[in-house]
Amino acid sequence: MNPVVAFTIVMLVWTASDLISKKTKALVSMMLVASLIFLVGFATDIFPADLIASSGFLYLGNAIIGLIIVHLGTMMSLDNLKSQWKTFVIGALTVVVGSVVILFVSQLLFDRNVAIAGTSAVLGGTLSILMVQDVAAEIIAAGDTTHGMMSGAILAVFPLLILSLKNMVGFLLSSSIIKKEARRVKEEYRKGNITFEEANAGNEEKKEETSRLPEFLQTPYGTLFMLGFTVVISMKLSNLTGGRVNTFVIALLMGIVLRHFNILKPSALSSTDSFGLLMTSIMVIAFGPLSDISPSELIDLIGPIAFFIGTAILAIFAVSYVVGKRVGFSGPMSIAVGMTSFFGFPGTMVLTQEAARAVGETDEEIAVIEQNILPTMITAGFATVTITSVIVGGILVGFMIV
Repeated sequence: MNPVVAFTIVMLVWTASDLISKKTKALVSMMLVASLIFLVGFATDIFPADLIASSGFLYLGNAIIGLIIVHLGTMMSLDNLKSQWKTFVIGALTVVVGSVVILFVSQLLFDRNVAIAGTSAVLGGTLSILMVQDVAAEIIAAGDTTHGMMSGAILAVFPLLILSLKNMVGFLLSSSIIKKEARRVKEEYRKGNITFEEANAGNEEKKEETSRLPEFLQTPYGTLFMLGFTVVISMKLSNLTGGRVNTFVIALLMGIVLRHFNILKPSALSSTDSFGLLMTSIMVIAFGPLSDISPSELIDLIGPIAFFIGTAILAIFAVSYVVGKRVGFSGPMSIAVGMTSFFGFPGTMVLTQEAARAVGETDEEIAVIEQNILPTMITAGFATVTITSVIVGGILVGFMIV
C-alpha cells in the first residue's frame, strides 16, 4: 500500500478515536475505539493487511519504544515519590501482589503464556502489551504458531483487547469510588478538619532543573542521541542477565536515575518537539496483529478477557484496601489508588476533576477536593502504570515460552 495513503488512513482512525474519547470524557477510551475500527476494517478487508506496516509507524515505533520508556523515567521525581510514599506503596504493592495472585489463579485455567500475557495487560499499560507482543512475534518467527492454548497471532492480540476494555471498566468503577472519597473530603472540610490552601504558585519562583551535559547534548538532536544511548546501555545490561531482566525495565530505572542526577532534564522528550509523533507510533504498532486474526478467534477470547478483568478487580480491591488501611488511607481512596492500574494518566486527572465538580457545591469546596485527591491520584498513576507495571511486566515476559 502507498505509504502516504496508509499514514493518512491510520491518522484518520486515530483522530476519530481521539474525538470520540473526548466527547465521552474518556469514558470510552481512544484505544477501545481504535481497536474496534481496525478490527472491523481488517475483518471486512476495507483495510489492507499491510496498512500498519506501510504507514511507517511499525518500524518507527519498534525503534523508539525504549526512548519513550527512558523519557517516562525522567518524568519521575524521587523527591515527589518520597513525599507521596504512602501512595506509591499502595500502588506498587497492588500491582505486585495482584500480579502474583492473578498469575497463580490463571495458570490453573490457562497455560503459562496466556497467564503472563493476561496478567501483564490487565495490570499494565501500552508498554506492557508491547513487551508481550515482542515475545509473540518470536513465537511466530520460530514457526510455532500453535504454541500453547493460543497461537502467536492470537497471543499478540489478546493483551491489546484486555487493555482496550479494562480502561472503560476502570473509569466506570473508579468514578463512583472517587466521588465517595470527594464527599468524605467535603464533609471533613465543613467540619474544619481540612483547610483550604490558597494557590500561590504564581508568586513563587519555580526551580528550574538543568542538565549537567554540555550544551551540544542538550539540543533536540543531542537529547534524542542520549536517550538512544541510554537504551543501548540498557540492552547491554539486559544481555548480561541473559534477558531475564527486560531492557525496558532497566531503561525506566536509568531514566529515573539520570534525571535525579541532572544528566537528563525532566520529561526529556518534551524539548525535542517529537513526543506526540513518537507516542502515536508506539500506540499504533499495538494494532498491527489485529490484521492476522479472524472474527471467530476473537469470539473465543471473550471468556479469557472477562476472567482476567474480573479477577483483577477483585485482587485490586482486596490488596489496595488492606495496604491502604495500614498506611492510614480511607477505604475509597485506597481502592481508587489501586484502580489507577486500569487507566493511569490522564484518566487520574479527568476523574478527579469530574468528581470535584460533581460533589463540591462552591468553588472553594471544589478546590479543596482537588487539593486533597488530585496529587495522590496523579502519583498513583505513575506508581502503578508507569513504573511498577513496566518492571513487573518486564520480569514476567522473561518467563514466557518461545
